[in-house]
Amino acid sequence: MHTMTNDIDTRWGEPSPLHDPYILANFIARPTDILITTPPKAGTTWMQQILYQLHSDGDTNFTSIDEVVPWLEIQREGKSWQDILQHFETFPEPRIFKTHCTAEQTPGIGTAKIILTSRDPRDCCVSFYHHLMNMTDEARSNKQIPCPASFDEHVDMWLEFAAWYRNVRSWWPYFDQPKVLWLRYQDMKQDIETNIDRIIAFLRLDISAEHKEKVLEHSSFEWMKAHDEKFSGQGGDKKIKIFKPGKFIRQGKVGRYHDLMSVEQERRILEKAEAMLEPECLKFLELDN
Repeated sequence: MHTMTNDIDTRWGEPSPLHDPYILANFIARPTDILITTPPKAGTTWMQQILYQLHSDGDTNFTSIDEVVPWLEIQREGKSWQDILQHFETFPEPRIFKTHCTAEQTPGIGTAKIILTSRDPRDCCVSFYHHLMNMTDEARSNKQIPCPASFDEHVDMWLEFAAWYRNVRSWWPYFDQPKVLWLRYQDMKQDIETNIDRIIAFLRLDISAEHKEKVLEHSSFEWMKAHDEKFSGQGGDKKIKIFKPGKFIRQGKVGRYHDLMSVEQERRILEKAEAMLEPECLKFLELDN
């Protein structure tokens, strides 16, 4: 029997509204668990929906994706980390979680199955800016998320915090591990059916043609945009509206960073990638040009 403890290693990080190290340190992964591990704005919610649809026979009656595919490390209003972990124990198998943690702070590597999605950092940067702008003031205050005064300031903050770089760099050593599947956002946008087939094969699922059609329909941008309210409650706080109505699922396009980003900002983002990532990683991400 695992004993939960407040005495944890510093590697799990510092507590914040979006990161509870005690959940991570005390979480016991099962071989049937599936962890979605991504940098922010790299297709996380899309993958939550795909995996839930695959494992629920295309159910659309859920109120919030967070209730069925929860954000593993986030603090939740009025609940201790012990409460959260006990709630996770009640989930039917396979349990599916999302996390934005680096590999160093992700529990269950080698036990759980892990699906990564990566996206061009320039698109992630722009998408995260709109993400912040579309949050309600109350939610930003509650989650202690600063609001940039301009896109220029946002790029500076995004580069300094470096979440995209730290996440991708930490996971690269696991690229070829048998319990890890690494997908690229641009490939999913170009041919979602082939990539869903890759997920099905990786998870060794037996999916009928009819079921797969439901998955494709319910994980389409059009369906998710039309049901935005099912995806905008990440973190599970029902008292606070986190996003302005209809603003969570935005565009999900590839290469639209040009609309907002200057050549100089693009250069800074790519130079940091070149400095922090292995050449083979840059090549895989198509950032080596």
